[in-house]
Amino acid sequence: LSSRQLRFDPDSEWGAKVKELAVRGIALQDLLRFYRGLRHSGMAHFQSDMHTTKDVVRQAIIPQTKTSRSSYASMVANGRPVVPRKMVTHNWDNLFRDLVAAVIADALSECSFALISKLLDEDPQVLERMLIARGLDLDTYWICAFSVNQHASICGGNPHQEVDSVTGQLHPTCDCGLEKYFNGTEPCEDGRSVRCELNKFDHMMGYLALSSSTFAQVVAVDAEFQLFGRAWCVAELAEARRRCMPQSLVVLSAENLRVHESSLRGLKVEDMTASRPEDVKEILANIPDLEAFNEAIQSLLFDERSGLLAGWRDLDVARQMAEIARLISLHEASTGGVWRHWVGSTI
Repeated sequence: LSSRQLRFDPDSEWGAKVKELAVRGIALQDLLRFYRGLRHSGMAHFQSDMHTTKDVVRQAIIPQTKTSRSSYASMVANGRPVVPRKMVTHNWDNLFRDLVAAVIADALSECSFALISKLLDEDPQVLERMLIARGLDLDTYWICAFSVNQHASICGGNPHQEVDSVTGQLHPTCDCGLEKYFNGTEPCEDGRSVRCELNKFDHMMGYLALSSSTFAQVVAVDAEFQLFGRAWCVAELAEARRRCMPQSLVVLSAENLRVHESSLRGLKVEDMTASRPEDVKEILANIPDLEAFNEAIQSLLFDERSGLLAGWRDLDVARQMAEIARLISLHEASTGGVWRHWVGSTI
């Protein structure tokens, strides 16, 4: 792969970090095992309908990786490189349960995750059996919460005084002692830290997309559709489209999409937010024509032939039948409770 294709020198220190990030996939069996063990591994008060990904990173992922001082993905793989098949774009304020449900739904070829969320709450073994039966339990995904080494960045501080979504207590900090690298930490290249892991997602996506034509993006949309207001998430959507990566959208339900679809029209990148205001400035500085970029985002979402929402506007008969067939498969893998869970979910 050439520097021109990648937009960075693959043999530089920057390139080495990109390639290091690119082999931190996590297998679905490890993701599901982590979820099922949350209440038994330091987060006994976990409530799936309230705790966010941010809560889980602070109170489970960081503590569990303190000894290894590594990403969770690297820890469970014993340091072996794991190439991901897909990258998940998601919002850390999303319910953690719904993030996991969206990833599993994608693996099972579902485009909504309401039923999967219910099963995670009440009968996760059904999902485990389904994944194993279909040979999907070893499928690999790149999920920043698990694939980034939090000990090389955020673990030691809580500058915004963020609190647990249930208890209201401040998120704990970590004293692992590993050196931290943020976007402005020297050495820098074009004003961006060479050793920071948080500023290379676009380059990593490009590297993996050029390495494999099947590398894809999964957009795990939260129930409130806040993902589309997050600057880095939208930047990842645009980068995936620029790289011609296959993209799939996983939402809570068709009804949830109908409720929020109108709010996506007129999105402007200059109105979006990030945890660090300087990140928004950096993203905007790299967009030469904001008006053209905003038009491109609207096309990405709403283009009648290729937009991410195109396949969601109408559920035709064939799609409904396919959904029912998959539901029957889930039922056959369960102890009979899937129908009960399905009644309360919107397909």
